[in-house]
Amino acid sequence: MISKFSSILLLVVFVASGFSLQSQTAEEIVSTYLETIGGEEALSGLKTMTIKADSKFQGMDIPIMMYQAAPNMQRMDMIFQGQEITQMCFDGEVGWSTNFMTQQAELWEQEDSDNMKHQMEFPDAFLNYEKKGYSIALDGEETIDGTECFKLKLTKSPLSIDGKEVENYTHYYFDKETMVPIMQEEYMHKGPMAGGSTQMYFSDYQEVDGIYFPYALSQKMNGQPMFDMVISEISVNPEIDEGLFATPDDVVKPTKPAESMDTDEKVIEPVSQPAEGKSGGDPGKGGQ
Repeated sequence: MISKFSSILLLVVFVASGFSLQSQTAEEIVSTYLETIGGEEALSGLKTMTIKADSKFQGMDIPIMMYQAAPNMQRMDMIFQGQEITQMCFDGEVGWSTNFMTQQAELWEQEDSDNMKHQMEFPDAFLNYEKKGYSIALDGEETIDGTECFKLKLTKSPLSIDGKEVENYTHYYFDKETMVPIMQEEYMHKGPMAGGSTQMYFSDYQEVDGIYFPYALSQKMNGQPMFDMVISEISVNPEIDEGLFATPDDVVKPTKPAESMDTDEKVIEPVSQPAEGKSGGDPGKGGQ
């Protein structure tokens, strides 16, 4: 029989444990996250990056090359059916893509370019988030593929959709053990999939020059698998000519309506979500 003293002791331990979980704040989670992926100083020193990867989409193997540069410039090229295509390019102000049908460089709608300014976050969305005017909140707890997570909401500057202002936020699911995100969920505002969501999963974290990056990514749309990507090489702070992000002279205006050019569909944002790092080993469990 458990003594009265033992019962009281067990109650104290239970209450203390529960208090520890409940007292975990969004600010503490983000602080731990930034520290474990390499620290704010290391992230602030990240000015350019290149990523070489292979992706699988509907049974097809698609090589990808991505270039990123501060502040918020990004380009992603792919080899699709033997053709090199710029899936997206953004110089911080203006965006363009290769039209799959015409193979012509095509400008984004102005609203899409303006919205992208609020979506691009290099090197990390949580770095100096308060100075950017963003807010964070703990939105409860959920289990993602067997991993218990804290659900964190990051709210950025509003987007403009067809001239109307809409809330702009992303949910990040932080593994309770590592306090780093293993999945992020974003929401589509335009096009035929408006109202739906995309989920990006991160795993196989590896260290590059003191910063951890996920080398395996998987995206779902409304819970349905879309593509998988495996990164083969990440280069930190290589020399990148800013002309790479420039709009081509022969670029044309879009031939399709803005509804089919949803900002959410233009960018794969994989490398700004590294996981917790410990010297000499894989820092996070990942998952998908």
